[in-house]
Amino acid sequence: MSQRTRGLIPSESLPQVPGPKLVPFTPTARAAIQFIKELGDPSSDKDGRVWEVRINRSGPHYALKMFYFTTAAFIIDQTAAGELEYELASPQLYVDYFDAFSCECRAYGRLKEEGREDLAVPAHGYLFLTPKQEARITTKIVGCITESELDGDLWRRSEETRHLPIRAIVKELATDFVPFRPSDVTGMWGGLQDFHRLGILVRDVTVFNYMGGKLVDLSRAWTWPHPALTYYDDAAVEDERWLDSHYLRKIIIEFCWGERWDWDLDEIPEELTDCALKRSNVDTYVADPRQYDWLKWEQNPAEADRFLAENCFRGITVAGDIGMTGAWMGRNNLKAESEMNRWWLSFPWYIGRYV
Repeated sequence: MSQRTRGLIPSESLPQVPGPKLVPFTPTARAAIQFIKELGDPSSDKDGRVWEVRINRSGPHYALKMFYFTTAAFIIDQTAAGELEYELASPQLYVDYFDAFSCECRAYGRLKEEGREDLAVPAHGYLFLTPKQEARITTKIVGCITESELDGDLWRRSEETRHLPIRAIVKELATDFVPFRPSDVTGMWGGLQDFHRLGILVRDVTVFNYMGGKLVDLSRAWTWPHPALTYYDDAAVEDERWLDSHYLRKIIIEFCWGERWDWDLDEIPEELTDCALKRSNVDTYVADPRQYDWLKWEQNPAEADRFLAENCFRGITVAGDIGMTGAWMGRNNLKAESEMNRWWLSFPWYIGRYV
């Protein structure tokens, strides 16, 4: 039996850290998949490949986003995780909070909690590909299979991830291929404001991530609670909030002018323009995601809050309460502590299920 399939009975929602999670699409996170055609431009997608699929030989077609593998070292080197002054308590925490798959799981999990799946193209759950499915999709993409293509080149495998299955998220298949129209602009701005109210920074507002006025990609999103938002000071978080509005206004202007639509700048909501041009304090227009009460969804709020305060950063504790009241503690409130016992954080929850 394959090292990647023996004893696999996943049922947990992911990622396995306090906060929102995405449920498996099936009880075992496995399904029969018919790969139909590739969607989008794979050369512009840094996080994986998206295919139109049919699942379990019946029902509707879906968009299946299959993610490349990343490691903690890559995340620290290539993402904002490297800007943190203090290390996270384990390599797996970098994956749980900064990896594209985890970012989407957490953001979509929050939308599900709040019943606001209308804010983006809906995600229905995650799947793991079997080795045969990986071989099949690799063949379709590259035309042949070699050991390096299966275990390295295409899916960016490393020694740490060679025994793990490809992770994928099942999304509704969008049929409107126009990113947005002038009539969508007001709703896009309102949607972005709602993301912030729900504790989500999108952090990747581009024309390529919209279809029919809806976001289809949340792979860069930070969803509260998040170690970067715990560590960043007010000014840094305000910049992140402002950048979402800045880029939304920017893509609206550039795309509408590029398409030569019959419209003018007056159709952009005045609030969006004021926020993007910093005519007033950002707080006037977009909420601080750190004020979102995430603990209301936790089965054990005290334990969940304690994890973020005591077990997230290596050898340091965030002073005070950082969640029960929606408050946050910046870098000046981080204090050094003796190294704590974190053996249970050293490996992913599923590591023993594959070996």
